Amino acid sequence: MEADYFTDMVAKVKDSGANLVLCQWGFDDEANHLLMANDLPSIRWVGGVEIELLAIATGARIIPRFEEITPEKLGTAGIVKEMSFGTSSDKVTLVQECLHSKAVTVLIRGGSKTICDEAKRCLHDAICVVRNMIKNNNVVGGGGSAELACSIAVA
Repeated sequence: MEADYFTDMVAKVKDSGANLVLCQWGFDDEANHLLMANDLPSIRWVGGVEIELLAIATGARIIPRFEEITPEKLGTAGIVKEMSFGTSSDKVTLVQECLHSKAVTVLIRGGSKTICDEAKRCLHDAICVVRNMIKNNNVVGGGGSAELACSIAVA
């Protein structure tokens, strides 16, 4: 009975036109095997916030039950791939070329937590500078060179 349930579930996903399954919770290894056997790669244990952001970025709707899956509720992404960086065994899943997103992810790595924390602070400062320039662009550029030139001329 369980095998029939999983087979029906995979058939509904395949019939909808989906080519990737993202799940907030884990699912049975047999279901995972059937998905792979039907050329439907899957990612399980996607965090709640992340799955909501992916739904927004791809234009998808989060579907609580397989009975509710329709082609209209599916999203679109150009590239989905898993990568590892450096010598770490940690892997990152990249979802790129989404229709409704201009978001960028910055992966910060370093030799120690202190270096990573400093890099995060520097990146935050740089983003805040850009935000402030957009909000109020009444700024003289050049890192103070205009003020220095005026000071030299007055002196």
